[in-house]
Amino acid sequence: VKDVEEVLRLEYRSKLLNPKWRDAMIKQGSGGAYEISQRMTAMVGWAATAEVDNFVFDQAAERYALDEEIAAQLQKSNPEAFKNVVRRLLEAEGRGMWSTDQKTLAKLRSQYMDADDMIEHGTKR
Repeated sequence: VKDVEEVLRLEYRSKLLNPKWRDAMIKQGSGGAYEISQRMTAMVGWAATAEVDNFVFDQAAERYALDEEIAAQLQKSNPEAFKNVVRRLLEAEGRGMWSTDQKTLAKLRSQYMDADDMIEHGTKR
């Protein structure tokens, strides 16, 4: 029997935070973006009941939202999935699961508004 935090660390290091896994998901297009989005949702869910280290959220933000090239690819292949990734990061910070700086939050909020505009109106602010 393994400790849930240990299992989560293994899961996030082997998948969500693994650049090879990320790149493979990006190559899959819409389905891969959806899978990334679902793992972000699961991470926030787990953080509500178990400890998810702050670095996990930091690295997830860096790898999926703050990396402009990856963010653009996600948004192009599946705008709803990208919006969910950003929404989950903002939710984690708002619920006290993740501590980050104001510059990062401002960037995420801007991305969320851009993603929402794109989905609603087919445009980018």
